[in-house]
Amino acid sequence: MKNMIWIGIFLWSLCLQSCTKFLDEKPQLSAATPDKEEDLRALLDFESQINLYYPGLIELGTDDYYLNNDTYSNMLVSFQEAYRWDKEMITTDITYWRACYNTIMIANIVLEGVERLKPIKNKDIEGEALFVRGLAHFYAAQLYCPLYNKAADSPFGLPIRLSSDFNVPVTRATVHETYKQIIDDIKGAIPILRDQAAEINRPGKRAAYAALARIYLSIGDYEQARYYADECLKINADLMDFNTIDSKPNYPITPKNVEMIYYGSTISGSAALNSSRARIPMAVYNLFDANDLRKLIYFRSVNATEYAFKGYYSGRSATYFAGFANDELFLIRAECNTRLGATEAALVDINKLLEHRIRKGSFTELKLSDPKDLLLFILNERRKEMLFRGVRWSDLKRLNLEPNHAVNLVREVTTNGETKRYELPANDARYLYPIPAEVISQSNIEQNPR
Repeated sequence: MKNMIWIGIFLWSLCLQSCTKFLDEKPQLSAATPDKEEDLRALLDFESQINLYYPGLIELGTDDYYLNNDTYSNMLVSFQEAYRWDKEMITTDITYWRACYNTIMIANIVLEGVERLKPIKNKDIEGEALFVRGLAHFYAAQLYCPLYNKAADSPFGLPIRLSSDFNVPVTRATVHETYKQIIDDIKGAIPILRDQAAEINRPGKRAAYAALARIYLSIGDYEQARYYADECLKINADLMDFNTIDSKPNYPITPKNVEMIYYGSTISGSAALNSSRARIPMAVYNLFDANDLRKLIYFRSVNATEYAFKGYYSGRSATYFAGFANDELFLIRAECNTRLGATEAALVDINKLLEHRIRKGSFTELKLSDPKDLLLFILNERRKEMLFRGVRWSDLKRLNLEPNHAVNLVREVTTNGETKRYELPANDARYLYPIPAEVISQSNIEQNPR
């Protein structure tokens, strides 16, 4: 694990160098150590490690895409193992683990710098670092921790890093301790942050509220998920009208749109998930009615039988969009209201979202009264709206606990004329990814059971 720390420090030194930024140019570090407030600002504006690091493994196991046989055969073994949900993933890529912990390292360096330099003029810096650290731990937890269970804790939480000191021993927290730290960090950021940051690649209160809504939804705390979705939408509840979006460009949705709360994206795992390779299952494509404008904006035809995704909120091809936008908050609030018995409020939210997605003149207000039917409808809309947004893996894990919504995943792969069928049943132990062998050997932490 020590080399993880040094990699983090090395990445910090990279901030000194000039690099191409996707969004906006930011100042570089002015010294080899962060001894000025400007240095801390530059660390948090290091977009490749703060906004673009998210682990592609979160999408690799989902049912939102498939690989045709030729593409699969040319993939790295590590991608093939993840695609097949292999029990023994002997080539587990350390990239995904490292990316999260490099980001955590940068956040810790910033927080330590804040303490050393206090008082600082820009208090947002501390809030942003707390947000970044909490979110990076959350993404790692989605891959390497069991599903949160309120009634019973598990010892297989994350090694929680709250210091840049590589001499601090590495141990695994429990799952409850892991999520407590994640939530404490992001809640701790809220009083410090402004409502909306000046730039979409910096978090404000809205981003913290949105993150907490997603996190609480993932652990089945619908009261808290609803509360934070509501707090976020109180500040801004704008939605894009898909009737005004030109569906012809390669990537029709621009990142600086009225729904955007916080920008995050990744190309990690793109060898398998890039739109030039990943294909959309017809079962997913056929979820969209002819008058649903997402069908035009989200997909492009590859040939007579295959479709690729183009509706990235990142505005370009990516493994997935990892940030936050208002559409997700409407869906979270609608789902939580339905589960908590407030069906009228849920209908208001889902109808508002759909009115902005359906072809003008074709929208008919939804009037479902049965909570079970309404919940099924909202979950279906969530599946459609949130394609390639980094949430499907989490949704599968949490919904698999409910018999009415559980899914058994199946893939078929043909190589050398032989077709093999691979399955991932609901609640299978393989929803918990193995920690890379290099991490285990260097830290002696316990491996995940699969």
